[in-house]
Formats: sequence, structure tokens, C-alpha cells
Amino acid sequence: MMSRMQPFAFYRNEEHKLTQRLFSPLTRLALFACMLVGAFHPAFAAEEPLPPDEAFRLKASLKRADTIVAEIIPAKKHYLYKNKVRFALKNASGVMIKEVKLPAGEMKNDTYFGMIEVYKSPVVAEITLERSPKARAFTLYASYQGCNEKLGICYPPIEKNIDMKFD
Repeated sequence: MMSRMQPFAFYRNEEHKLTQRLFSPLTRLALFACMLVGAFHPAFAAEEPLPPDEAFRLKASLKRADTIVAEIIPAKKHYLYKNKVRFALKNASGVMIKEVKLPAGEMKNDTYFGMIEVYKSPVVAEITLERSPKARAFTLYASYQGCNEKLGICYPPIEKNIDMKFD
């Protein structure tokens, strides 16, 4: 019986030496350093979704007395649904939207909506107004929705109000 135990003891002894050699203090230190770099390096960190106002920025200004130019800027790796972009006016006595012109987008096979038109780069909307000469101010209401393509998440509709004045 002793002879049968000997090979096991020999194997166990060799395994212990191998483990000591593989996990020397220097090797352990190198492994620990790699784990720290992996845990704290931005390239290895799990990406968090941007807040809606950073994912999709809105700018608007009066181009002429009868035209607003609104620009929605998606962040990198984000896109907007064209059919979810909407504009309206509030507090707009004597001012109405006559027409909204949006450029063509690109077609995307979306997980939720199938083939749909989207914007992956800044989109400029030209909003033509009808106004009475007495109109002085109004609020532009904008609503839009988009997704983070890399993370595969979509934002709920975003609503913004921008106060505007005629000169």
C-alpha cells in the first residue's frame, strides 16, 4: 500500500513546487498591478449611459423674423429617430409654425421599430413662422427621442422649452 501512495506524494510535492514558482511574490505583484489597471482604466471600465442633455444637445436661434434654426446634436455613438423630432410654440400670441423642414436621415434596421430613418450626426431643422407685427416673444417647444447605439439603450422622449424674442 505504501508503494501506491508514493507516486501521489511525489506528484503532490512537484505540484507544490510548480505553484510556488508560478506564483512567486513578483508574479503576484504583477498580477495585482494588472487587476488594478483593469479596474480603474477608463478603457476597461463599464460604459455608463450619458444623461439625456449630454446625449442630445439642442440649440435654437432666430435666423430671420420668420425663421427659427434648431439644431439637435447627438453625442458620439448616439442617434435620433427622425419621426420623433417635433416642434411647437407656447405663449405665442400672434405666432404660428407654418412649416418644419428636416433633412433626410439614413435608414437603420432598429431593434424596436424595424427599418426607420435616423440621424447620427447633427441635424438642423428650419422652422418657418407666420407672425403678426405685434408679436414680440414666444417659447419654442422641442421633443425628440434617440438611442445609444453602443449600449443598445433608448432614452425616453426628451422635451425642451426655449424662450425666444423678436428684435
